[in-house]
Amino acid sequence: MFNRLTVFLYLILALSTSACAMPTGMSQAGSITAPSIDEASGLAVSRINDQILWTHNDSGDTARIFAIDTQGQQLATVNITGVNNTDWEDIASFVYQGESYLLIADVGDNQAKRSQYQLHLIKEPNLSLLNGQKNLSAKPVWSMTFTYPDGAHDCESVAVDSVKGKILLLTKRDTLPILYELPLIAPTLQSGSNKSSAQMIKQQAKRLGEIAPLPTAVLDYVSIYTWAGFAGKPTAMDISADGLSAVILTYTHAFYFTQTTQGEWLSLFSTTPQQIALPAIKQAEAVAFSQDGQSIYITSEMIPAPVYKMDLNSAVTQQ
Repeated sequence: MFNRLTVFLYLILALSTSACAMPTGMSQAGSITAPSIDEASGLAVSRINDQILWTHNDSGDTARIFAIDTQGQQLATVNITGVNNTDWEDIASFVYQGESYLLIADVGDNQAKRSQYQLHLIKEPNLSLLNGQKNLSAKPVWSMTFTYPDGAHDCESVAVDSVKGKILLLTKRDTLPILYELPLIAPTLQSGSNKSSAQMIKQQAKRLGEIAPLPTAVLDYVSIYTWAGFAGKPTAMDISADGLSAVILTYTHAFYFTQTTQGEWLSLFSTTPQQIALPAIKQAEAVAFSQDGQSIYITSEMIPAPVYKMDLNSAVTQQ
């Protein structure tokens, strides 16, 4: 006879095994193994070459980003001059005014003690023009220092809606995630400015409101992240190039939101998303849409870090 404890343990084992299964439509494209990329905390697909991804480490690293291929192999290191990595948490790629850019978000604040936060915009390096150069440097076109209207917040999810000219930020450690926005400042030098230095911009983020709680699944209750209080907490976010879809990542799921016409993001995030369960992965903190918006890439901190690719057209909704 099975006693209750035995049945419970079998149930946990069965759920854990199920959690490790690869969801329909998802495949492992490769792994990040480079020792220099040991805490991949953000991900963006190049707008110049869709076979290149951009990533960076979490706090503690120097101010640099890395180019990797879609299999996770390191291609180049780009040192960002004139800035610091206080707590870099996300990176976004987008086309603006006909040019490709990367936005680096220095927005982490685990203890909610920072008085201000930074965003750095650089022109995306075109690796095909560098003759195989592995180490290069880039200077921000502008750096934005911003505050929240209601005090400090920890944030790991930043995305750019280039259609509307907005930067979205979604907080992590609040009871319900709070959505904020900032203007995407035109990356042009003001008249009379010094072309050798980056523009320094100050802004206050606009609070849009709390988003609906992200759905939880049965598997969340056997996850260590639930017991640590992080179930349903956003760790990364991206917006598709057409501005119609968004993906929010947590430690256990990716949540896909989409619409057929331009609408308000707060309203979209109040709808029921498509849930994509993640395979067993440590600290999933990076997600990015493919150029065409039909797939997403996901990776994590720690090395080796798997690089997963999810075909959104064949994804199965998890209830």
